[in-house]
Amino acid sequence: QISSGAAWPRKMVQEICNLYKVPVALPTSSGASALHVALLACNLGPQDMVLVPALTMVAVANMVKMVGAKPIYCDCAPGSVNPSLAELREKATPRTKAVIVCHTYGVACRDIVAIRDLCKEKGWWLVEDICEAMGTRADNGELVGTFGDFAVTSLYANKPITAGDGGWVHARDQKHHDRLKSLVNHGFDPAYHFLHFEVAPNAKMNGLGAAFVCSQVKTLPEVMEYRGQVASWYRQELAGISGTLRCIEQRQIDAPWVFGVETNDRRSRDELRDHLAVHGVETRNYFYPLHLEPANFYGDEVGVYDIVLPNAERLAQTGFYLPTHSFLQPDDVLYICTVIRAFYKSDVTIMAPPRVHHWVDVERSKLLKG
Repeated sequence: QISSGAAWPRKMVQEICNLYKVPVALPTSSGASALHVALLACNLGPQDMVLVPALTMVAVANMVKMVGAKPIYCDCAPGSVNPSLAELREKATPRTKAVIVCHTYGVACRDIVAIRDLCKEKGWWLVEDICEAMGTRADNGELVGTFGDFAVTSLYANKPITAGDGGWVHARDQKHHDRLKSLVNHGFDPAYHFLHFEVAPNAKMNGLGAAFVCSQVKTLPEVMEYRGQVASWYRQELAGISGTLRCIEQRQIDAPWVFGVETNDRRSRDELRDHLAVHGVETRNYFYPLHLEPANFYGDEVGVYDIVLPNAERLAQTGFYLPTHSFLQPDDVLYICTVIRAFYKSDVTIMAPPRVHHWVDVERSKLLKG
């Protein structure tokens, strides 16, 4: 029951297909391997270009490069953590063959419907990376991950549902099933055992991880509803700090994977993070822009990434995210926001923290014992 050939991965597939109303899903070893497989299924080659967000996890660009295509980095739209249709159009060329939309930080891309329509018009593949957006809904109420030809996600330990590591790829068209099934498993062909007709990874997920996931998939809507509640608490408590601190983009259905804030400059961002750390509040910086990653400036590609994407670069310098998880209570958010207000106003009194150190670990242990 612990191998990829056991019953649990098949049960996991059914849960995913039921949730996303798709005919095809394959468990994978990670979100990155899921994206690798999806891009292989797009049949991309060395002359092909893939439009990707600049503000996202480095795995997105890495997987494009690993299939031999070229990532073309797109800036965030003003006021957004995602590119809009305009940013994609600006970077498109006759060599564009695919678009990856990431719904960064669990904020649904506001133009996902228009982007889907553009991809259909141009004959481009659309891959939705929902590694940070499983359970997230677009402004029209539909789950993100249901607009593209393929969607991929991660089941890493910091995700709303988790196997520790793992992921999946799903497709809206049944015709992709056999190819995806082969691609996750070394390119095996059931008709010709040990004869392989294309190069493919071992991207399968083990049965033990799939067993963990099966019981969690049905809880995802409830988890995301609570994420929305956490976001509303943050927005309410931080509403008075206008001009110096901005909350992450708010969509029609507001339930980001992590709740981000942006300061006016890098220095105040770093000082505010230090201030929060002193008071026991852990935070994380926003992503470093992909077009400025050091890996782009070595080898054959030296000099070709001499581009400026001001919105993504500004967010990377000024943005960070606050604690966001299912154990937070209103008192926790109030404490965090009081610490933030005290940073900007010296007359604000910081209350005693409502939790002891390592309290989340204690809560997790209670669940395991229960």
